[in-house]
Amino acid sequence: MYAPATGKAKPVEEEVITPENVFERPDETIAFFPGQVLKDGYVSTAILIACVVLSYAAPAPLTEPANTATITYVPRPEWFFFFYEQMLMFFPGYALVSFGAVVVPTIFILLLFALPWLDRGPNYSAFKRPFTAVIGILVVVVVLLNMMLALSRIMNFPGQ
Repeated sequence: MYAPATGKAKPVEEEVITPENVFERPDETIAFFPGQVLKDGYVSTAILIACVVLSYAAPAPLTEPANTATITYVPRPEWFFFFYEQMLMFFPGYALVSFGAVVVPTIFILLLFALPWLDRGPNYSAFKRPFTAVIGILVVVVVLLNMMLALSRIMNFPGQ
């Protein structure tokens, strides 16, 4: 720094950046390595140990080996493909399969990606952004209804 009264520069004081004063100087940062890496490693190790302990304490139930000669088995999709199976139920027939399996989910995903540009309001509150709140509620309702319909189909028609 320059001191105008004497014409000489003041000595620059070295300020030590700590977690307590880092927010006073937004241009300074705290090192990511090794502190944060060690903390992440500790938490990851704890989660891994918890998973190993749980897998030994409550193992997954095993059923009889798969019989490839059976004709009565009806395959069911995993939980993350229920919505695709339900889309095929909404759009039956060979001509509508691609519409239900490709077009509708693509429109749904594009709508979610376009949401930040459709509602550019500066507010963070959902009450002050009704367009985004309504779209978000509709997404949750559609996903939940789709999952409930798929689960009810499995429970009501177990052999199909």
